[in-house]
Amino acid sequence: MPPDKRLPIVFDHLRLCVSFYCNLHCKHCYVPQQYRDEYKRRLEPSQLSVDEMTNFIDLLIDRYGLTKVSVTGGEPLLRVVFPRTEAVLAHGQKRGMQVQLNTAGLGQVPISDVVSIFDDPGKLTLQFSFDGAKRDTVDRFRGKPGVYDSALRQMSEAANCGVLVQARMTANRQNIAEALDAYRLLSSIGVGSFRIKPMFASGVALDNEEALLGSADEIRELQQALIATAAKTAARLELPPPIFVDTSQPRPNVKFSKCDCGITSVYLSANGDLYPCPYVVGDPDSEAFLVGNIRSPEFDLDTAWRTSPALKHYRADSGCSHCPSQVALLKNIENRALACG
Repeated sequence: MPPDKRLPIVFDHLRLCVSFYCNLHCKHCYVPQQYRDEYKRRLEPSQLSVDEMTNFIDLLIDRYGLTKVSVTGGEPLLRVVFPRTEAVLAHGQKRGMQVQLNTAGLGQVPISDVVSIFDDPGKLTLQFSFDGAKRDTVDRFRGKPGVYDSALRQMSEAANCGVLVQARMTANRQNIAEALDAYRLLSSIGVGSFRIKPMFASGVALDNEEALLGSADEIRELQQALIATAAKTAARLELPPPIFVDTSQPRPNVKFSKCDCGITSVYLSANGDLYPCPYVVGDPDSEAFLVGNIRSPEFDLDTAWRTSPALKHYRADSGCSHCPSQVALLKNIENRALACG
């Protein structure tokens, strides 16, 4: 439900893109290819400064009760990007935030250097994308050799450093058969949680439509098998929307997540554009979901969050009951899908 005009606005979670620079070409990336192709020429000159990013974090903390910031990209652990990443991580720790960093596992900065930013490693979550159980599958999905080995090594290093390690798998027709083996493999190296969701038609995935999972039955069967495995596995299973199994009863070692996009969470792009959800950046109609740019002199977050046409558009087709991703799956990916969680 959209925020009631009579109630205060609360933001629990900020997803912050520090840069669109990336050294991979993933088949599911929500960042459109043209963004990456034109980044240095067109987008880098307009990207937010470190002060602008940390000032926005402070605004959300001081006025809206922010408790978590996730640093994402692109790849935040590229050397050219890391000064920005490091500054945001350090600021999040200074302000007492829950801090998460999302990486594909082929970053150029040692995990130990990331962990050293924190007084207490337990305050940091490292989320690694890992999309299969076999080397060829993962490397092919990510568009570069070496990702499988690097990601496994970095996840193991992170677990040994005492940070919370989460693995995230994006399931499609080319890797769905490896989901259970991937879950077991990651649990065996100390990963704390395994988060899996289907690939949606957003960004680069629009050019890989043949790989999309096209029915609720496929997702339901996968989720049922994962739930059965979770009861015998150390790593917790996390299932974000769309969820096609019964969630009314607790399941051992399983967390069912709800989507808070456009309600209590927000995505800040590298150039200051504000969206309800990161995946809409790669939607063909992404401009329709743009809440505004935080640099604009006319932009007022309170007003935008309550009255923005972009948010009305997004919320009209969002929420756990009729999220566009679920609707599209039920219609066999008729045109496009947005993703929550």
